[in-house]
Amino acid sequence: MIFYGTKGVHLKSERISGVKCNHCEQQTSHTISIYGKYFYVYWIPIFPLSKKGFSECDHCKVTLEPKQMSEQLRLKYDNIKRETKTPITHWAGLAIIALIIAYAFYASSKHDKDVVTFIENPQKGDVVEYKPNDYYSTLKVASVTNDSVFLLRNKYEIQRQSKLYKIDKTKNYSESPYGVSRTEYKELFNKKEFLDVDR
Repeated sequence: MIFYGTKGVHLKSERISGVKCNHCEQQTSHTISIYGKYFYVYWIPIFPLSKKGFSECDHCKVTLEPKQMSEQLRLKYDNIKRETKTPITHWAGLAIIALIIAYAFYASSKHDKDVVTFIENPQKGDVVEYKPNDYYSTLKVASVTNDSVFLLRNKYEIQRQSKLYKIDKTKNYSESPYGVSRTEYKELFNKKEFLDVDR
């Protein structure tokens, strides 16, 4: 279950003086409070939604929303609201999402560069991902010589390439390797018959 919603938090309160109250008609001080509203997922703020507030007469304690304020009080309120900054924490979720996306791009780019090296210089233990039919499976490099790469077949297949880690277990590989030349090994990647390799 995903928990999400909106929440309001107090941002700032400021006392102003010399403003007539619409309710008690006293020339008195007022406390203007500003609140910020943000959207959250699992209680982590994702992004801010709005800022709003109210005033409270220090004499009669009546609270007024902006539309109920006198022109003079409304001007004071608007100035305080404008000067009240949205906390950077209200953007925390977007920042986290941006970092995750940036890391995913970095990891993908690094892996692509590594794959080129892995194909050029195969090593024992490398795991090759391929699609022999409608399903995906893996091959494990058993040994490498100057001109050949010897591979062990995985006995199992799986529907999704992203789930290959589930069948990449030592006990699942055959004990009898088969060999291909280094040239043929590279060519199988070029032809997209071999899809990826991990080390």
